[in-house]
Amino acid sequence: MTVGENIRRIRKARGLTIKELGDLIGVSESYVRAYETGRRNPKASSLQIIADALAVNVEVLKNSDFDGITAMHRLFQIFRQYGGKLVELPDPESGSTSIAVTFDSLALMRSWFLRFEEYEQEIEYANSIKNNLERGNALLDAEEAFDLWMDMYPQLDDDPTLLQIQEQHDAVLNHLGSHPNEN
Repeated sequence: MTVGENIRRIRKARGLTIKELGDLIGVSESYVRAYETGRRNPKASSLQIIADALAVNVEVLKNSDFDGITAMHRLFQIFRQYGGKLVELPDPESGSTSIAVTFDSLALMRSWFLRFEEYEQEIEYANSIKNNLERGNALLDAEEAFDLWMDMYPQLDDDPTLLQIQEQHDAVLNHLGSHPNEN
């Protein structure tokens, strides 16, 4: 998704009109509309203001369309920084295997896993609904709720202890010079 598409998606998820978001960030409706349609791209400082107004991490708004090679390099960075390990997971039903990444020092993965389990239960329940329209709506609702959780993370997380643990770990890495500084 483009920056503008992400801004629009999050704005709508937060129940804000274009005017309301403009008021929050101190720009006109036409500026917000230009951002959302891609006619204008917000500068880094403006993007941070928008992210703050929408209560999301600025990374959520950045252009998220990238190819497989870019995805791999992002995974490589996370892998190095958080003690990644690759594991092979056999699937006895299909006879194939999948590759998964585990992390020694990314404590925040636990909350994601727990929320994903909840999402899977919501999907299972939705799939049990007999009425096609109700089932479709329940599936969409489950997906939207999970997407919103990921967008708002860690604000919607139920376990602030994990966030504190991760912040302490990142502080140690910063002190050792092993953690990239965010500019």
